[in-house]
Amino acid sequence: MNLLILVALASGSAFVLQAWRGSWWLSVCAPVVGFVLWILFDSYVLPYRGGGASMWPLAILFGTPVAFLGAIFGVMLARSIAKDDQE
Repeated sequence: MNLLILVALASGSAFVLQAWRGSWWLSVCAPVVGFVLWILFDSYVLPYRGGGASMWPLAILFGTPVAFLGAIFGVMLARSIAKDDQE
């Protein structure tokens, strides 16, 4: 379920950035960097809520490709909609 939320947030933010700015590089990098920064913020700034080992390296290892693929999907969707509007 969390991966679906991550894909939805990454693709939604990439879609908005692609439609607003038109830069695919920014639209793909912003959700991925935002995901990594959020995981690090949650691990180092917020109070510890767990009871076992810290899993933030695994969250970054497996979540970053998911955020990247979600962002690519959002960019492709925005580009296809923009291309349809031009025709």
